[in-house]
Amino acid sequence: MRVQQQEATREYGNAIRSMSRKQTHRRRKIRYGRLSVALMLIALFVAGMTYLFIGMTHWIKTVAAPPPIAVIEQPAKLGMIQVTPEAKEEPARFLGQVRKVAYITFDDGPSIYTDQLLDILKQHEAKATFFMVGRQLNEHRGAVKRLVKEGSYPGLHSMTHNYTKLYKSGSSANFVNEFKKEQKMVEKIIGFTPHLIRAPYGSSPQIGEAFRGDIAAAGFKMWDWTTDSLDWNLPGQPDKIVARVSNSVHRDKEVILMHEREQTVQALPRIMKLLEERGYEFEVYDPNAHWVVNFSGDTRL
Repeated sequence: MRVQQQEATREYGNAIRSMSRKQTHRRRKIRYGRLSVALMLIALFVAGMTYLFIGMTHWIKTVAAPPPIAVIEQPAKLGMIQVTPEAKEEPARFLGQVRKVAYITFDDGPSIYTDQLLDILKQHEAKATFFMVGRQLNEHRGAVKRLVKEGSYPGLHSMTHNYTKLYKSGSSANFVNEFKKEQKMVEKIIGFTPHLIRAPYGSSPQIGEAFRGDIAAAGFKMWDWTTDSLDWNLPGQPDKIVARVSNSVHRDKEVILMHEREQTVQALPRIMKLLEERGYEFEVYDPNAHWVVNFSGDTRL
């Protein structure tokens, strides 16, 4: 009888222990399941925060960074070329506001119109960049000295402005030599050496990559333009010049091509006024803050 009771007791204990192990195993499974869910939730939370952080960083960069410079709109033969600013360019945004800058440039001087153009610029507290032809320098030395004294920049525009001589010789030699000669002439007049040039008729399509390399090797920087006023082709029609500029300017940075012509003198006051009304500030070329604005986007120039 006692043996039977002992066996019953052992069986009962074994049953209790078996049940306890099953319950413990069940509880462990529940804990592991909850732990897995918790780990999944944590992983999802970390991934979500990472994605949110990356998105916020991209948004901040988009808001804070200057917008890309717009593509230059040129006549069809010149194509669509990207303007590429260099690292020295000042920020295009200040306190969240886009700074709009217009560089007024005049080709083919100095001339009888230089002083009149300077008078108009002075009325608007503005300066400009003058791309001058070497063969005309000695006749207008006073105008050259004045424009420098008043803060405008003396750019170079070759000695002869002769398309055949500059571009049809089969090399860049005539082009580079003309600009070097003019550079020395200007230096004698104003006392310092300018390095910014503008190729007569623009750099495209007549100036290729190797040609540009020769220009850069000679120590020159080269500007084309973003807006062409076509003033040279509109004698006696200043209204059309104003309309042309009005319809063309829309970028945060504009380099506006004009020439020393009578019709340009007549149109300039209205051009300056419309640019001011659109929020543009006037700047002159600064060699210490050069930015690239040639039709090929060549950073060497």
